[in-house]
Amino acid sequence: MISSPPFDNSVWFKAKGYDPITQKPKICRTHNRWWNMFALQMDVGDTIVKKKGELIFAIHKTDTIIYHDWNTETAK
Repeated sequence: MISSPPFDNSVWFKAKGYDPITQKPKICRTHNRWWNMFALQMDVGDTIVKKKGELIFAIHKTDTIIYHDWNTETAK
């Protein structure tokens, strides 16, 4: 769950929060600019879901789940 959303103008994606399964603090950090394209959609209390090996990035909100699929058009 996000406690500090990422900045939308940074090269690095960095969001602070905690892992909802372990309940431990966690920092989600990557140089993947794909995730940063959606920084403005992320708010405090949302949950970021990205499963290793899958090309889907999800933002879980209180009443909505936003899915973003990786594709060649997104990469441009």
